[in-house]
Formats: sequence, C-alpha cells, structure tokens
Amino acid sequence: MTIKRITFLQELLAFMGLEGRLHLDWISSAEAQKFVQVVTSFTNKIQSLGPSPLSGDFDMSAIVSSCEAVQDAASVEGG
Repeated sequence: MTIKRITFLQELLAFMGLEGRLHLDWISSAEAQKFVQVVTSFTNKIQSLGPSPLSGDFDMSAIVSSCEAVQDAASVEGG
C-alpha cells in the first residue's frame, strides 16, 4: 500500500511540476550510514532542482479534481 501511495504522490507532484521531490527508501534502524547517505543524496538532489517552480498563483482546482477522481475510483474498486 505504501508504494501505491508514493507512486500516486509522485505522479501528483509531477503534474504540479515538482517531479523528483519525493523519495522512499527502506532503512533499518541499524543502518545509520545508509540513512546518512540517503538523506545527503536526496538533499543534494533537491538543492540541484532549485526553488519550487510553483508561484502563489497556482490553481489548485485541477489538483483537487484529480484527487477526488482517484478517491472515487479507489472506492469503487474496493480499496
């Protein structure tokens, strides 16, 4: 279920012009070095993407409609 939600959020962010700004990685509490590596790498990636391309004038109505359509479809499919 988590991967399904992350995929949806990645698609939503891409639609908004924010692709590449969401990352999921499974890390054990015993993997401190991996945690540091993943966070550092993702931070560098975000910094290289620069500031958000969204302005204060962004129209959220298309996003809301898209989310509602996905929720409706999921409820019809049972989940």
